[in-house]
Amino acid sequence: MKNEKLLSTKIKDGVKKGLFATLKANANSSGCFIIYQPKTPKGFEKFKNIK
Repeated sequence: MKNEKLLSTKIKDGVKKGLFATLKANANSSGCFIIYQPKTPKGFEKFKNIK
């Protein structure tokens, strides 16, 4: 039981780090939508390198 919780915690941390890295990469790249480019949410700004 203790090992399962430890493994679950490590998996959750890994997934969180992966999603955070993806979010940072997407926040710092430009979109290439030709027809429609939606407005970015205000909370998205804190992940950008260039403000």
